[in-house]
This record gives sequence, structure tokens and C-alpha cells, in this order.
Amino acid sequence: MLDVEAIRKDFPILDQIVNDEPLVYLDNAATTQKPLAVLETINRYYEQDNANVHRGVHTLAERATASYEAARETIRKFINAGSTKEVLFTRGTTTSLNWVARFAEEILTEGDQVLISVMEHHSNIIPWQEACRKTGAELVYVYLKDGALDMDDLRAKLTDKVKFVSLAHASNVLGVVNPIKEITKLAHQVGAIMVVDGAQSTPHM
Repeated sequence: MLDVEAIRKDFPILDQIVNDEPLVYLDNAATTQKPLAVLETINRYYEQDNANVHRGVHTLAERATASYEAARETIRKFINAGSTKEVLFTRGTTTSLNWVARFAEEILTEGDQVLISVMEHHSNIIPWQEACRKTGAELVYVYLKDGALDMDDLRAKLTDKVKFVSLAHASNVLGVVNPIKEITKLAHQVGAIMVVDGAQSTPHM
């Protein structure tokens, strides 16, 4: 069982009183608070290794680059990626999905479809709206049933016209965890590229 008090002690920002009560922070979908280990690492970087990565041959740059690439390898292992070349650092979910949608614009043509669900947040809607507007492709929505993704609706809409399926693994709106492995298999069966928004699930599942 999780020791909530021990976990709270790892987050210095929670060690304060707001409205006569210990601070409870619930806006993690927007910005997560940082544990002490992260704050100390960032502080140590600025105190000892502050330099551009992959841009210099002096000691600070080499140490910064080594740390940067070590972080990439740690993430590769964590997400079980085949290579560190599969790990790209971006500013966040919005930037990442914009990059993917810009890539999709090179593939999509008029008559193609992109499949997303009505539970997606803006980061996984607006880039696809723009990609479809620019290419003449159609944005198709999968609906919900009893607060979860309607798998029958998904199967019915997953035709060979669909070139991309982009879904949240875990919804920050509903808290639903989608059966992403099953959906990926179905998408691949029709030749679609599967895009998984793992922002809410990757750190926790």
C-alpha cells in the first residue's frame, strides 16, 4: 500500500498550508510538481554542469551531454523502446502531437481518414483538425459508451480509409484507461499508423 505521507515528503512544494489545511495539488494534468530528487538534480546541473549539449568539447559541455544522453537511455529502458533513436525530447504533449500531425500531412490525401475519440484533450484534437483541413482528409470521432470508449463504434469506423488512429492511453478528462494494445492491433490490421498519447499513463502505469 502507498504511504501517502512519505510520498508527500518527497515534494517540498506540498510542505505548506493553504486555507488552514495542508496543500493538496490536483492540477497534474496541466503541470506536475517535482520531487526533491528532481529539484536537486536540476540545481546541481545549474551549479556544476550548465552548458549546451552536443555543442562543445569542454568539460562542462561533455558532462552535460553525457547526462542528457544517460537520461535518454533511462527513458528508453523505462518505455521499452528498441533504441535511443526512438526517444525524442520535446516541450510536452502539445508539441509532440503537433510534430506527428505535421508528419501525417506528408502522407494524408483527400479521402483518407484520421480516427480519434471524443475523450481526447485539445493537444490530440487540434493538430489533427489542422492536418485534415490542409490535406482534405476527414477527421472521424469514436464515441463513448457508459463513459468508456465504444469499441463497437471503433471497429465499425476502422476501415482501410483510416491512415492514422490517435488516442489517449489514459484520459485526463474521464480517467478511463483504453485497451491500447487491442486498438493498436486493430489499427495495424487495416494498415493504419497508431499514435498513442501516453502523457497520462507513461509515468504511472
